[in-house]
Amino acid sequence: MLELFNRRARTMEPAELVGRIEPEDVISLEQRWLPPMRAKIEELRKAGTLTREEVTRWNVADAHWEWPAKVRDRVGQLQWASHALRCGGDTQGLIFMNLVYKCRLPQQLKQHMVYVDLVSTAPWNRPRLVPNPMYGGVGMILVTEAIIRSLDEGFEGRIGLHSLPGAESLYREKFKMDCLGPDPACGNLLYFEMTPQQAAALLPSTAS
Repeated sequence: MLELFNRRARTMEPAELVGRIEPEDVISLEQRWLPPMRAKIEELRKAGTLTREEVTRWNVADAHWEWPAKVRDRVGQLQWASHALRCGGDTQGLIFMNLVYKCRLPQQLKQHMVYVDLVSTAPWNRPRLVPNPMYGGVGMILVTEAIIRSLDEGFEGRIGLHSLPGAESLYREKFKMDCLGPDPACGNLLYFEMTPQQAAALLPSTAS
């Protein structure tokens, strides 16, 4: 059973990973996610501190991502897969994956992989943005699902992604992915890739 850690109650709670982002998830995003994130951006703008460093520090670097438009535009397109993670009666995380990307690492160059295009957790789960975050582990579950999808597609667990600055340690330290350095074509965000060996170490029972 899938579970999320409730940081406030110090307990595990049952969670549900939905097979694709649905209208109720978009409603939650528009009505509950975006207002506090945009409010923080506006606060930084008024204070004259709207810099990349401050946006990262307050954990709102993804506030400009157009999730609703992307959900509408990508419906029915076979190259896109998505999931919503729900817990406690609300949407806690969202992910979009592209299934037609090719690898960049020399040892797996041009092999198929799952590319994590977008992954976000609800604002009330974010350290620094809120003083007492609710759920932990949202990002871990969603990116792990991308690895599982890669295995299901026959890609042997290979995934890739560009990391926001605040999430780099997650991919480097928790997922043990290889970092290929900043990508000028993607705002100089660091690009990470996972190999089949790394996937097998992370998910030994699934990858075997």
